[in-house]
Amino acid sequence: MNRPPFLSSPPSQPSPYRYLGRGGGERPVKLQIIIALVAGLILVAVPLYLWRRPRPEPIPSADAAVADAGAPASTVVAFDAGPPGGITLSPFTTIRCENPGPGKTPPERCDHVTTFEDGLARAVRENGSCAPASKTPFTVSFVIESDFRKKRLSLFTGKSTSLKREKAKELLRCVKRAMPAPDWNAIPHQYVKYKVSVVATYPPSDAF
Repeated sequence: MNRPPFLSSPPSQPSPYRYLGRGGGERPVKLQIIIALVAGLILVAVPLYLWRRPRPEPIPSADAAVADAGAPASTVVAFDAGPPGGITLSPFTTIRCENPGPGKTPPERCDHVTTFEDGLARAVRENGSCAPASKTPFTVSFVIESDFRKKRLSLFTGKSTSLKREKAKELLRCVKRAMPAPDWNAIPHQYVKYKVSVVATYPPSDAF
């Protein structure tokens, strides 16, 4: 008895195995799922590590450390302290200022004629050699009266002077010669007359 010939599956019949994807090579479905899970874990784990990893504290620079160490807690500015052992001057005090006519102006409302004040301060400091020899410090109150209408400038000593009168006169003449001649038309001012004072403190003489 003759047996019928064995018939093979035609080429067009689908394979009994299921495959996913056909680019360059076919991979089983389970392998694709495992790869996808690993990739997902990597995508979650890497950003989480970068976010939670310890970060080093910033190290301050050497310049910043020096600046912090050298900064004083507070700053005190002395007025006209002058060089050690030199002449010191008090702030200028306006005694009065006035214009023609009735009424008086309070001294605190007077403007400062800095041309005369700076000129007197410089003349006092630069002519310390004119001061008489003394074992102890002494003070001289210099008073300036200026009249812009008459273009007249007067210098004399005030009541706060501790120096004897004759010696004070000699020092006064020396300081007055050192003051620059004023250019009356170029000096800014609000009033016609001014009277201001400054107290100079002289140190003891090195001769004693």
